Amino acid sequence: MRPSPLQRDLSYYCECFRLLKVNIAHGRASPHKICMLLAVLDLARGGALTSNRIEYAPSLLERYATYFNAIRGEGDHANPYFPFFHLKGFLRGGTHSFWHLHAKPGREEIVDQMSGARSAGQITSNIEYASLDPALFELLQHPFAIDALSTELARTWFGRGLQELERIVASTQEISRYERLIRGPAVQATKVAELPPRYIRDPAFRRVVLESYDYRCTATGLRLVLPDGTAMVEAAHIHPFCETGDDDPRNGLALTPDMHWAMDRNLIAPDMDFRWRVSKALDSRIPDHRALTSLEGKALFLPREPHRYPKRDAIEWRLSLLQR
Repeated sequence: MRPSPLQRDLSYYCECFRLLKVNIAHGRASPHKICMLLAVLDLARGGALTSNRIEYAPSLLERYATYFNAIRGEGDHANPYFPFFHLKGFLRGGTHSFWHLHAKPGREEIVDQMSGARSAGQITSNIEYASLDPALFELLQHPFAIDALSTELARTWFGRGLQELERIVASTQEISRYERLIRGPAVQATKVAELPPRYIRDPAFRRVVLESYDYRCTATGLRLVLPDGTAMVEAAHIHPFCETGDDDPRNGLALTPDMHWAMDRNLIAPDMDFRWRVSKALDSRIPDHRALTSLEGKALFLPREPHRYPKRDAIEWRLSLLQR
């Protein structure tokens, strides 16, 4: 039986992954390009790569850091801007790469003249996004192909000094599959016994909630993202998971740690008009309380898409506990 076009494309891109130009020193492969590709595959596995547009953004950079930190060696530095740029080069043997850079309007000539990237700023100032060959992007719409490509990367480079690669790929696959599940259009609360363990659920819930709010605190509006993609916000359940078994991202808010603490202790709560309400236990005349009392009546910083707004029933529950 002749292979299908999908199978032929999968074989071709598995070969491309084997032909990556990767520096090898003292028997050990440089992990940068490998980790960047694993991060992209993980975006697709989690349902976050919905268009052929790979942005240099926290959702990608955090995944890259997860892989890189697991297999980094002495002297390795997590510089994601390096593989983001250099994946565009030729593969071994002179084959054209499957990775394409798209300049920001008016920056085309600058990008054409760039021979490398020495900082994240060079990427964010000049490059709008990267894209994949259309055939490779189509492959990433199929979970079996994502897993096959991830396995190919791990098997190819496992023997080049990256001993933790297969283990970390296997562990992150479970997180991303659950992430895809809770991204679904009609997430339903499920019995806790039927859900995966917390070490899988928590990272997946965090990814989807923080992405929905663009890594911005829904109370203060603070958006602080470090160069490695780490953000100073947490994913807070509005109605605790321990009571509901509900990991619907609409049961979550992006909050800085102090605001997360305040909501969990029923000092602040969103209302049905998506405005903050503050407990009467706090006194606006006390300077130490003003970070919270100043929220009274202020609108939440909401996701761009209305279908990602907080759930009404979760808000009703949380508001009922406000210490007024």
